[in-house]
Amino acid sequence: MKLARQLRRFFAPAFFAAFFVAILPDAARAVDSEKVDDKSPDWLYTVRPGDTLIGIGEHYFAQPQAWRTIQKVQRDNRIADPHRLVPGTVLRIPVSVLRRAPAQATLEAASGAVRWRAGDGAWQEAGTGQKLDSGTELETAENASAVLRLADGSRLALTPGSTVLLDALTLYAGGLMADTRLRLQRGQAEISANPAKRGNRHLRILTPSAQAVVRGTRFRVGFETDTTREETLEGAVGVAAAGTSVNVPGGRGTLARAGEAPLPPVALLAAADVSSLPGRFEQLPLRFPLPAMAGAQSWVGQVAPDERFDRILLQKTTSAAALAFSDLPNGDYVLRLRALDGNGLQGRDALHRFTVFARPFPPGLDSPGQAAKVRAAQPPFAWTPVRAAARYRLQVARQADFSRPLHDSVVEGGAWQPPAALPEGKLYWRVASISAGAEQGPWGATGAFSYSAAPGAADLGRAALKIDTDRIALNLPSPPDGMAYEAMLAADTELAQVLAQTQSADGQIEFASPGHGSYTLGVRLVDKSDNTPGPAAIQKIEVPASRLWWLLVLLPLML
Repeated sequence: MKLARQLRRFFAPAFFAAFFVAILPDAARAVDSEKVDDKSPDWLYTVRPGDTLIGIGEHYFAQPQAWRTIQKVQRDNRIADPHRLVPGTVLRIPVSVLRRAPAQATLEAASGAVRWRAGDGAWQEAGTGQKLDSGTELETAENASAVLRLADGSRLALTPGSTVLLDALTLYAGGLMADTRLRLQRGQAEISANPAKRGNRHLRILTPSAQAVVRGTRFRVGFETDTTREETLEGAVGVAAAGTSVNVPGGRGTLARAGEAPLPPVALLAAADVSSLPGRFEQLPLRFPLPAMAGAQSWVGQVAPDERFDRILLQKTTSAAALAFSDLPNGDYVLRLRALDGNGLQGRDALHRFTVFARPFPPGLDSPGQAAKVRAAQPPFAWTPVRAAARYRLQVARQADFSRPLHDSVVEGGAWQPPAALPEGKLYWRVASISAGAEQGPWGATGAFSYSAAPGAADLGRAALKIDTDRIALNLPSPPDGMAYEAMLAADTELAQVLAQTQSADGQIEFASPGHGSYTLGVRLVDKSDNTPGPAAIQKIEVPASRLWWLLVLLPLML
């Protein structure tokens, strides 16, 4: 494994330079791929009044006598007298003669699992503010990100799943020139190069099939498999590969596969219209319906705490109709959405702010069930307890928006019963969890049910009761509409030992006589729609003995 890494580093310069991306101040300027290599650029020094070549050598050269070599480079510098230099003249000085010092990159932000290693050393956890030297390899895991600040002020943001090697970080001439070379081995980087637009700041970013020489611009570079993708956001980019060069102005992009010429630049897709995306989530997972856009083949979405996107918390690519993320803590976030065209080029950014308020999670409602018909005036309410909840807040209302709740109670456990009778009609209820820290979570799903009072007691005072030795007949007034009578004949006063039971829709009830003795007759109204019974009206009755035994006694005498 160690030998493989050494071979990779040995052959990397030739392999990485197979494709070239040059960031140019003038979009019309052609790219000469034959002059592009892995060497550091020259230092361009503008002569000031009083400067001499000898003095420049004493201040900035590793060997002051090297001024003689510079004077001989007549093609570029044309110096006739080393003691007399024309102010404003630009001297082209090879970096090989300059004093040099190692530079460092600063890990300005790190989110998630970010690690680094020096050379072939062991991987270590990276931390914000850490200084990284040349030869350091930095890696972001999935759903992790990092931001590097380079010595020239450039800002490089690594997306999740990226690896970059800090190949060379060098300062020349006491810091008047900075030369930085990075190798993006996988993933994607968004670069804001030399934002101060200072001279002699050179940044080159190489991939296994590309090289980007930066002169102050904003662009994205991504590498996957054998393809390098470049999208110019500001400035102009010259792209050369396989002997062919193209200029890519701002708002356009290109890609090149290993060994192939770059594609003609195409316009990047515009920023999507995200005005209709949801701005608040009270349930997980998060789901963003994607807008319709001509040319969009897929989408990439990133989530960060703020618009700087120094910390990318989540990233996902999808070709589905919606972009979904499984989980996020409560808080405010920003979604950065880009449409991808058929070549995989990422379009302009669309930013959408949203809030997550999902914890503690609300409980599931058990009873009354959805669309249930409740007949008890004070029915029991029950829900499934949530582990993170210490208490619950319950509301019952006539209105679905709970603008004027009938009950608003904080309770412990998973059950509650109204202290007074509910009004008849359609009602709504909902429950929210409250954490041990007294933080109330979102309301759960709204339950809807209806309450209709159970049938009242039957009026036995208006009943005609007839009892004889062989039958018991009860004549009641006709029941109310939708009701029926239910009668029970029992041997006990609690109606536990029911001997006979029957229903009547017209009030005519009849039982066969159970024989001589005391019994209990119970009658109640029943709602025919759901068989809900009302309270039973109870009456004790006596069934007389049969007179047949007199005949049995007199029969022998008669004979």
